[in-house]
Amino acid sequence: MSEELVNKLKKMLSEMKHWGKKPVLKSGRIVVEIVKLPERRSKTGGVKPEHLALMIRREDAFRGLIIVSPEELEDLRRGISSSKLDEIVKALWKIYRDKTVLEFEI
Repeated sequence: MSEELVNKLKKMLSEMKHWGKKPVLKSGRIVVEIVKLPERRSKTGGVKPEHLALMIRREDAFRGLIIVSPEELEDLRRGISSSKLDEIVKALWKIYRDKTVLEFEI
């Protein structure tokens, strides 16, 4: 992590509007953006200051997964790399494709 990157992000935090987004990368249909989150007050009286986070979403979606800490990113990487997910998503895709195929009588 470079000091230059930290300074750029501090500047973004001060200049961006709440919920403003800045694209970081695009991979296929997945977009990763930096998003500015507003100050948040909890029911217990605590306050989380405004801050920047990563948002990972599909390009056609408005909402996404918000990542704030390095630990959350590592948990996501570990979870997504599970071979069990490969099997599940292939089965889900097969069911989806079977339901979207239209057959017409001849």
